[in-house]
Amino acid sequence: MMICFRHLDRKFRMSCHHIRMLNRQIEMIQVRYDRSFSSGQRTFRYSHRLKLATYEGMRNMYYEYACRRADQLEQIQDVLIDRGLMFESDDSDTETIPA
Repeated sequence: MMICFRHLDRKFRMSCHHIRMLNRQIEMIQVRYDRSFSSGQRTFRYSHRLKLATYEGMRNMYYEYACRRADQLEQIQDVLIDRGLMFESDDSDTETIPA
């Protein structure tokens, strides 16, 4: 069961990492979109809007995936704590899902 917990924890942390990367990409594309909007370049604005929609969709899917993995981790932690195989922690080292 511990291997499964570690495996899920790794998947959760990797999905959080991907969410942070996608957030940075979205911010950079948003800057380009705003720049093309202010300069009136409609063709660039359209392509940046498509990229934004794609990246935001990917981020939302990673977010849903991370939420499911977090729920599974909590369930496994509860089982391990009930069996005395794991002690409750103050959650200071656990990662939260980026918004």
